[in-house]
Formats: sequence, C-alpha cells, structure tokens
Amino acid sequence: MRALSRFLPSAPPPSPCLLARGEAFFVRRATLVADEPAAAQLLLAVEGMAPFPPEQLYHGHVLSADGRTALVFAGFRRRFTAEETAEWATAAMVTAEFVPLLAVSGEGDRIVVHASGERISALAWRSGQDLPEAVLVRQGGEDALQAVLQELRARVNFGADVTLQQLTGTLALLPESNGAFEALCEGQSLGSVPAARLVGADVRDPDFLLERRRAEQRDVWLWRGLLGVAALLALSALLDLGAGVFGLYGGKLRAQVVAQTDAVRQTETAQALANRIAELSEKRLMPFEMLAMINPARPDSVVFQRAVTRGLTALEVEAQATNAEDVGSYTNALKALPVLASVKTRVDGVRDGVTRFVLTLDFKPDALRNGGAK
Repeated sequence: MRALSRFLPSAPPPSPCLLARGEAFFVRRATLVADEPAAAQLLLAVEGMAPFPPEQLYHGHVLSADGRTALVFAGFRRRFTAEETAEWATAAMVTAEFVPLLAVSGEGDRIVVHASGERISALAWRSGQDLPEAVLVRQGGEDALQAVLQELRARVNFGADVTLQQLTGTLALLPESNGAFEALCEGQSLGSVPAARLVGADVRDPDFLLERRRAEQRDVWLWRGLLGVAALLALSALLDLGAGVFGLYGGKLRAQVVAQTDAVRQTETAQALANRIAELSEKRLMPFEMLAMINPARPDSVVFQRAVTRGLTALEVEAQATNAEDVGSYTNALKALPVLASVKTRVDGVRDGVTRFVLTLDFKPDALRNGGAK
C-alpha cells in the first residue's frame, strides 16, 4: 500500500491554524477537581469569567501536562467581525493569539512578552508550572510595553528583576504529523505542544467542531477506500500480466510437446515391443516343461493320450491306465510334488480293463520361471 501511494495523488495538506485577536478574550487559570467531570468544570469557569452565556461566546482552554489545571479563555462573539471569521470554517484550528507562546520553555519565575506592532501579549509563569499564572493582551506598540509589564507584575506579585523574554514577529501554530502542534514566531520554532493539551483550544462552536470531526473521519475512510480500490486494481493488473506471461510460457511448452510427439511415440512403441518380448519370454506356454515335471512320478501302466494347456499355469491331461490302482497312486504322487498348487482327477470310465481319466493340474508360477529350470 505504501509503494502504491507514491503513484496516487497525495492527500490534501492540513488546513492552517488561525489565531484570533488575543485582547478580545478574557483569560483565567482554573484548577480542576480530579473526581469531577472536566467538561462541566471548564464550562462553569467560562460562565463565571464573562457576563454572557456560553452560547454567545467563543471559548476554549489549554490543559496542563498533568491535567489538573487549565488556562480558560473566552470572548464575546460580537467582538469579532465577519471579515475576521470568514476563513474560520476551513481552518484546522481557531484559537487565541497567545496560545503559541505557551510552547516557550524556561525555568523559574519568568515573563514572556510578544509584540506584534498592534498588540502586546504578556504571560507570567511561576517556577515549576507549565501554564502561565496570568495573561495580558493589550493594544499598542513598544510605547505600551512598560505599562503592560507593570500591570502584569502587579497582578502576579513579581519584582522588576524577574526573568524577561521578549519576542517580536508573526506568531503561527502548525499541525504536525504526530498530532502535536508546533509554535512559530517569525518562522522560528518556539517548541511543540502535545495535541492532548490543545484538545479544547479551538474556540469555534462545539456542534460545528463535532460535525467537522465526523466529516474528517469520513474523508479519511474515503481516502483509505480509494487506496484499497487502487491496490485491488494494481493487483488485478499484476495477475493479468502474470497470466499472460504464464500463457506465453505454456504455449512454448505445448510447442515443445508437439515437436517431441513423434519421438515420444517411437520411444513408447519401442518400450511396448520390449515389454512384449520380455512377457513372451517369461509368460509363454510351456506344456512340454509341465509334462516333464509330472512324468517322473508316472507309473508304467499310465499312458498320456492328450495334453492341453489352460492358461499359463494350468494343464489338462487325458490319460489311461491298465491298472486302476495306479490312477490313485499317481494322483497322490502328483499332490506331493512341490511344483503343483493343486491336482484334480476325474475318472471317465473303464472299458476292456482300461481306466480312462483326466488330470487337471495347476502349477505354481515360480515353478515355471526360466523354463522350469531350478
């Protein structure tokens, strides 16, 4: 799938994050109770910080790393013009202008000040905290900086010797591939903020955000479905190509088989002839050999009149005996021969003192191999 995606149009890049004017928001730091639902506590904090109901506010929050505190900010919707909110619907996130400054790292008590030319944003951190104790955003340029710092120091009870970090330029917040957001100031990275901390930082209407998330999930599944269909098409084309190559190879094999058909037939004929010769040499009729095997036990009064083979191992002998007792003794003598599998005697009658009888003999196959020779 990854190799195939290189040949497909890439997914559209993520929409930018828009930053709303910071001075339009009230800001408050809220402590969350672990056993109570965080959403209800944050909504209560929003209701307590502005004289308007939440439905008339753009509000959001940023969580601390441990989730025990949150920086809550809210602004009256009418303070934002239609021109300012025109692009909000397509943005990845809309949050307060000072949120990227939360990525600035440092130790001990400190103040971070950002001047954009139109506004001054000042954030004060206490040692060991990852959320500012207070946030001030005021309109004005460099001439208003000292007044903002004096107001912020008085609010958090900081002295004039506290660490001060000043930033100038345009702020930006860019989504990263891992879900986090990178904060930038005039193109220089300030740090990264995990997505879990900014899950509630978007100030747009919650119903709109819910529908937007559903649409994004639907788009992701549609994009994955497109990749799956493309993969199936590529696999089908590969199978067709493989079938074509196999067909060409099979055609060559069939041509070789046809070309070698005559040679194969000649070989088969020669093999069949050799087998037939071997069969005739091993399985030929051997009546004389059979008679030679039963003749030594024959009494002098017994005379063979006619002998007929019945298959390869059976012999039928018509005989007569001038002494009727020799018929039984000859039969017993034949039964004692190891070369015979069975011996049957049928007496056809007696005339003028001569007994006529028929012997049906079944020889063992091993006795007739090699012409009966041991």
